[in-house]
Amino acid sequence: MYVGARILKTGIAVTLAMYLCKILHVEPAVFAAISVVVNMQPSVRKALHNAWEQVWIHLLSVALAVLLGLALGTSPMVTGLAVILIILLCNRLGWSGGITIGVVSIVFVLDSPANQFLYHAGIRSLAVFLGLGVALGVNHILLPPAHKKKLYNELDRLFRDASTYFLDRVITFISSASLVSFIAEPPAELLERLDIIMDLYEHGREELTEQDNPKLVERVLEICQGFIERGQIIGEMTAQRIQRRNAPDSRIPIDGLSPEYQRILDVLLEGERKLGFWARKVNIGLNQPHASEKAKEDLEYWAEFDQVMDTWQRTVSGVFYLRAMMEIAVVATELRWAERRMRKLYDLGSFNQE
Repeated sequence: MYVGARILKTGIAVTLAMYLCKILHVEPAVFAAISVVVNMQPSVRKALHNAWEQVWIHLLSVALAVLLGLALGTSPMVTGLAVILIILLCNRLGWSGGITIGVVSIVFVLDSPANQFLYHAGIRSLAVFLGLGVALGVNHILLPPAHKKKLYNELDRLFRDASTYFLDRVITFISSASLVSFIAEPPAELLERLDIIMDLYEHGREELTEQDNPKLVERVLEICQGFIERGQIIGEMTAQRIQRRNAPDSRIPIDGLSPEYQRILDVLLEGERKLGFWARKVNIGLNQPHASEKAKEDLEYWAEFDQVMDTWQRTVSGVFYLRAMMEIAVVATELRWAERRMRKLYDLGSFNQE
């Protein structure tokens, strides 16, 4: 079981708030504890913004509750009406994120005894304010979890490993004619790391500003997922291809690969090398500021690929060769996808390491 920094901060803040309520004779302390839980945020920036928003929402909620309580009493019907009004007001003012604390404040105040309504409403409001203050203070004093730095480091490693995995699968496909057997092991470790980093991104995204290049982070996650999933597809296809070639009823030519087919493999290998260059370039560029190149797709390479494919297609026929043609088309499509994504990724810049 993982106990994160936010869990520890919440526990410390709740304890502190309840002790302060006991020292200051503010009852019930549970109101302060609930306020702490609602306002505890994963980052200082988010906590500061949210806390001040909640202060205004609480003031509005208390004022509304007191007015309705004095005018109409503290019945459940009045409480329900007040909840509807505070939700409408929060949505109108763009404070939808603070509806929960507004509703809680309404309920706390209107649940006060009718014979001492103003006194208990004031005490309960003070408890909620105390919880807000403690939550903000703990977020400032205790260091926030370093989601951003850890996210950058893990993304950098994942991109390198995922691109290597994809390129290895392409190489395996190209050299499949010389392999007797191949087992496409599922990339369980890469997928597990991807899930962890996506969870880390969800926790740390509130810390990212425009200077942190959040679009780059999202695109790196996207391309890493693509490398893993597409590499897995190529690997499984290669394993089936090798099994089919080594089957007793295989129609492999006795004299080996034709010159036309070997030329296709050579062109694919050239594409893999080009992609490997871009993978290394992007990996360096993620951590080093650089200018956008606006590099265009290598149309000459793909024209050459189309030409050698056309030459080979004129020399073969039948279902056996049709399947090989489809497999080559799949690998070429994935290479082209990766090249386009890599060029666009490089132009997005680098992580903000400040």
